[in-house]
Amino acid sequence: MFKFIISILSLVSLQVIASSKVSQTLTEQIAIRKTNSSKKMSLSVKREFQRAIKELKARGIEKNSIQKGVHVPSFNLENRRFKSFYKKYPIVLKFYRGSWCPYCQLEMKDYEKYKSKIESKGYKLIVLTPDTKLEIRKFRKRQEISFPIFQDKDNHIAKKFGIAFKLDKKVTEIYKGFGIDLAKNQNNLLNEIPMPGTYVINKKGIITFTFVDADYTKRLDPLDLLKVLK
Repeated sequence: MFKFIISILSLVSLQVIASSKVSQTLTEQIAIRKTNSSKKMSLSVKREFQRAIKELKARGIEKNSIQKGVHVPSFNLENRRFKSFYKKYPIVLKFYRGSWCPYCQLEMKDYEKYKSKIESKGYKLIVLTPDTKLEIRKFRKRQEISFPIFQDKDNHIAKKFGIAFKLDKKVTEIYKGFGIDLAKNQNNLLNEIPMPGTYVINKKGIITFTFVDADYTKRLDPLDLLKVLK
């Protein structure tokens, strides 16, 4: 009887742990990931990443990127004008750096959880990345993503939003040491990525909300996005 009770309590404990993992917000997941990564990362690597973020901010990339209140730039998504999308539905448009980025993986997985709630408010979620179409297909399958992800070849669209930038040599070498091959992921030698960005666009094509941050570990929690959507 005692063993049976212990077994039941163990099962309940596992269920509670599993439940707590499911209920973690994106912000909480990122904080855990950041802490774990920091423990494994050398001090020199941490300093290089901090330097790169600081320099990117100092260049004004956030302030100079496209802002709330302006009309969204014109571009195509697989031979369809973006205008044809927002004429039908207001859009939540997101950019992520690539399938290799662990913070992007967490972000996309979490947005998948909230996709139906976003759509219930009348919005369509569309995501862009400089990854190749093949890499996108593999990523969507691996992460079980149902929302559309389009290739932003050579960061053409991200550049229109003012959020694309070239990685410096030191960070590039660190990424290579981690096994990250941007040339393979993007099928180019540009060595460019976008800042993670989120834009809410109404049916007139006006950007009504923006979230961008040069610190790649900072992402818009879908719970905060839902508060913005009307």
